[in-house]
Amino acid sequence: MFNHPIKCVLLLFLVSFLACKSNKNSHKINIAFSQGLGSHPLRTAMNHSMEIQASLHEDVNLAIYKAENNIKKQIEDIQKSIDFNADVIIVSPIDPDSISPIIEKAYEKGIPIIILDRKINSEKYTSYIGADNLKVGNQAGDYIASFAKQPINVVEIKGEDTSFPTQERSKGFHQVVDGLANINLMQSFKGLPEEEFKTLLDSVGNNINFIFAFNDDLASQAWEMARRVGVENNIKFIGADGLNGESGGIEMVLNGKLAATILYPPGGAEAIETAVKIYNNEPVARRIVLGTTVIDRFNADIMKNQFDKINEQQATIENQVSAIKKQEQLYYSQNNLLKLSIAILAVILGLAIYSVYLIFTIRKKNRQLTLTNEKITVQRNQIEKIANEVKESNEAKLNFFTGLSHEFKTPITLILSSIESLKESYANKVVKLPYEIELVNKNSNRLLRLINNLLDFRKIEDKMFNMRASKTNVYNFTF
Repeated sequence: MFNHPIKCVLLLFLVSFLACKSNKNSHKINIAFSQGLGSHPLRTAMNHSMEIQASLHEDVNLAIYKAENNIKKQIEDIQKSIDFNADVIIVSPIDPDSISPIIEKAYEKGIPIIILDRKINSEKYTSYIGADNLKVGNQAGDYIASFAKQPINVVEIKGEDTSFPTQERSKGFHQVVDGLANINLMQSFKGLPEEEFKTLLDSVGNNINFIFAFNDDLASQAWEMARRVGVENNIKFIGADGLNGESGGIEMVLNGKLAATILYPPGGAEAIETAVKIYNNEPVARRIVLGTTVIDRFNADIMKNQFDKINEQQATIENQVSAIKKQEQLYYSQNNLLKLSIAILAVILGLAIYSVYLIFTIRKKNRQLTLTNEKITVQRNQIEKIANEVKESNEAKLNFFTGLSHEFKTPITLILSSIESLKESYANKVVKLPYEIELVNKNSNRLLRLINNLLDFRKIEDKMFNMRASKTNVYNFTF
């Protein structure tokens, strides 16, 4: 009977407990980023910009995998992202050919793919984000061409890999310088072979006017080698990336190490925004081109100030995001505490209601028991009264029969005594005792036994009958 209220209280507690669960565990957008080159400053800036942009989206969960220029590791990272059911995969590929099959596999599984910075030899991707590397080469060539009022000598230092950025920057650079008679491309290096480059500097270092390196790191290394030879002031060095910071291209322009650098946006923030749009089924461009520009001594200060301001704003945003997250955690904890308190109060209220219910139920049962006891008492009194009446009636009957038995026993005893006297008188005579006297004697004895039985029954009723065990010949008793 009491099971249903208990079940209701337990159900109320369960519902209240489940209500304490925070909606913080709602589905997040799982974005996986496979970074091909982990230690390069541009890659570090790319990762950092992604993390900042992802922190602005509460529902974004970003996982960055660094392959450290290991193709096998990058393939494993992308496969891991597939296995973990990433909502969007961003890839900055090491090699355009080796990485293509695993990217195609992910794309065919329905996972949106964003190619960042470096292209692949496949069309199976959702969107490509990156600067126009052909334009980067053009801008470097145009900058050098602006000084070609008279013949100048140029050295090209390409990247060591065969990636699309290396190919396109070289192609764009040659599109400009190959068509100008005053520009002499003395030599083109793949990477920066120290011995060969030092030999070139030793032999014709004073005749080199410009060195175009495909990134600021290569340009800095080339400048350092030229400094050791003593010709660094004769050569104008041009790099690419244009990162802000102590070792960035902008700082190198300001301190005179580089004549110019080509700004190449990392694209991390744009990749995160594009991934969120893809997840939300918003339209995105198949190719998103990031802007580039030449940074030289005329605009380096302006660019640095702008980037410093942006960095300050980003730091402020990061602090605000961190503060918001702390406030959210505090809110969620307080909210859960409030919900838990409400749940406990609800349980207490439920138990209180159940207690009141039990009190009324017990009182009702007590009233019913009291009525039942009263009925039983009345019935018991009636039974006792009837029993006493029966006992008195039975006692009267027994007394009547006992008295009557005594009244019968006395004359029968006298009759039997008389018959015994007749038997004795006839015993001395030859004449046989008459049959009628024998018949009277026999029936008198039978009647006496009946009276004695009645008297014995009364003794049994009064519990005054004592039994005495004695040996008896059953045979003589029965025959």
